[in-house]
Order: sequence, then structure tokens, then C-alpha cells
Amino acid sequence: MIAVASTRPAVPARRRPTTWLALALVAIALGMNAFRTMSLLLGAGPLPGAAPWPWDLIGLALSLGAYLSVVIAGSLLAIRRPDNPIGWLLLAGGLGFSYTDFSLAYVQRSLQPGVELPGYELVDFLLVPLGGLGTTLLFLWVPLLFPGGHLPGPRWRPLAWLAVFATIAYIVTSTATYEITEYGPYLENPIQLQAPLDAVIARLSVISFALTGGCIVVALASVIVRFRRASGAERQQLKWFLAATACVVFAVILLAITLSSWAWALMQTSMALLPIAIGIAVLRYRLYEIDRLISRTIGWAIVTGLLVGTFALLVLGLQAVVEPLTGGNTLAIAGSTLVVAALFNPVRTRVQAVVDRRFDRSRYDGEQLLAAFGERLRDEVDLATISADARSTVDAAVRPTHVGLWLRGGTGETA
Repeated sequence: MIAVASTRPAVPARRRPTTWLALALVAIALGMNAFRTMSLLLGAGPLPGAAPWPWDLIGLALSLGAYLSVVIAGSLLAIRRPDNPIGWLLLAGGLGFSYTDFSLAYVQRSLQPGVELPGYELVDFLLVPLGGLGTTLLFLWVPLLFPGGHLPGPRWRPLAWLAVFATIAYIVTSTATYEITEYGPYLENPIQLQAPLDAVIARLSVISFALTGGCIVVALASVIVRFRRASGAERQQLKWFLAATACVVFAVILLAITLSSWAWALMQTSMALLPIAIGIAVLRYRLYEIDRLISRTIGWAIVTGLLVGTFALLVLGLQAVVEPLTGGNTLAIAGSTLVVAALFNPVRTRVQAVVDRRFDRSRYDGEQLLAAFGERLRDEVDLATISADARSTVDAAVRPTHVGLWLRGGTGETA
């Protein structure tokens, strides 16, 4: 058999139909978010349930950041990797999420006296199905197909078919059974079924919702299973996804416990980080920085907790000692601040070394190799030995394909 290489030139990304499709979808998303923003700023009022000013504007900025990060990351992946469905899933899911707030703002403005925007009944009706589609695409199909855009293996095909059925059933039944709420939709359901079919569809809606939730849990669990079995670049890709997902889960739990505005802002910020992490993982740009990022995050969190706890204990202890003498707590706070400032660098160095040993092993091993090489270099004077030791150290630390050594004032050596 003779293989003939194709001489057809590659089509530039800017001339592909998929590129124009991705850009068109981005333009639609930007238009929907722009309408929502202008409706708030020009007097349509905040959406139901929005926080008072200035939190309504802060919330608007954070939600816009979350929505647009999904859309932009999806468009970049769709343009750069059009054969990978992850980008298209992100783009479609971001459009679904953007549509939810656009629909609320559009219908809310249409219901104001003297204002009736075209097609607002259809816009209101599509809120539930498009919002549900965006949710299932982002939280079910993205983790199930991440990072290569295909199932982990043939054994996952039954789950994929079950997820397809659950997605369709969830969207259809929720669309047929939704009712008016203060958070939308605002208009009567035009396909609302009558008894006894409405009760049957309502039960099916609960079942499909539970089935979809179970598929989402299994899809997220599949990422963990694949991470434990993966190696090399795929393991780093899955690590990016799991790290960003852990931030989202932590923020959601914190919001559920505190019900505070700052926890909600943290959740929105973490939601914006997830598509960025997915984009880095799929495009493999600075892929191996995740170990250092995780170790630095954990290190700073531990150092911050230790120093805050030390500061609190010192303030309480010094207050009990000096307050009877000085009549105030200024001296206790000043002394505690100085002690914590003096402890910061030693504590940070030691904690980071321990964390690097566990979460950034390649960097830790490299630093250990370089430190050992420096110790040997102090007592060595033979250039041939130094040259061989330097090349072996570099090879063990970073595994390069080629090593070159140049000695100033002498002849160059190349290995």
C-alpha cells in the first residue's frame, strides 16, 4: 500500500466556517448581556431578588464576568480546536446562561406601562428550556467529555445514552410544567397541560430532574476516576479541571453556610475561573504550571491561617497582661503585629517547602538536585568533572532533549 500525502494547504482559522459561527454566537451573547446591562443602568430596575445598590452593580459585573468567561473561553476553543466539542459545549452553555438574565430583563421591560418589545412572549417561554440546556451542557456534558471531547471508554456509553435521555426529558418536562414566579418566567405557560396529564408530567419532571442530577454527579466522578488512572499531559489537564471545580464547590458550600454577599461574590468569581482553567487545559498553554499554582495557593492559605490564629492568641494574651497596666489594648495589638511580621517569612518558607514536597514534587526535586549540585561544586576543581556533573544534574532536573555547556574563557563543550 502506498500512502500519498495531501498537498492541499491548511485553511487558515479566520477563513473556516466554524470560526465565523463561533464569532456569531459570541456576538449574540455580547448583545444579550449588553441589553441586560443597559436595562439596569437606564431605569428598568434591578432584577427580582437583586441586592441593593451598590451590590446590584457589583453583582452585575461579577455575573457578566462569569457568563462572558464561559462564552469567550468556548469561542477560543471552538476556533482553535473546532474538532473538540468542549469549546462548542462551553459556548452553547454560556449562551444558555446569558439568555436567562437577558430574558428576565427583556420581559420585565416589556411589561412596563407603555412599553411592549416584540416577541417578549416567546422570549419568556424559552427561558426554562434554554436555561436547562445551558445547565446540562456545562455541568454534565463538559466533565463527561473533558478533555479530549470523547468518552473515557466504551463502558461509559450507557451513561452517555442515559444522559441524553435525561437531558431531553428534563428540558421537555420542565418546559411543560413551569409556572409563574417572581424570578421568572413572568407569563402564563402557553403549553400548560390540564388534569390529569399535568400531574403525570409533574411527576416525570421530578424523576427526570433527579436522573439528570445523578448523571451530573457520575460525570464529575468520572473526572476523578480518570485522574487517578491518567499520566503525563492528560493528568495535568484533569488536574486543572479538578482544581477549578474544587474552588467552585468550596465557594458554593461557603455561600450555603453564610448566605452572605461576599460569599456570593466569591462563588461568581470561582465560576469565572472554571472556563479559564478548561481553556488552559485543552489548549495546553502553561499546562504544567498547575502544580506550582496549587502548592502556592495551599501554602498561602496555611500561612494565613497560622498567622491569623497566632495574632488572635497574642492579642488576647497580651491584653490580659498589659491592659491592667496601660488601660488600653493598643500596646497588645502593636506587639502582636510586630511578632506576626517577624514570623511571616520563616513560617512561609518552611510551610511552602512542606507543601511543595507534597503538591509540587517536580519543582521540589529539581531544587533538591540543584542544592546538592551546589554542595558538590564547592569542593570540585576539575573542569571535566564539573562539566559532566552539570549535564547530569540538568538532565535529571528538567529532562531536556539537548544540553549545551559553555565555559567562559575556555573551549565550549556540547553534549
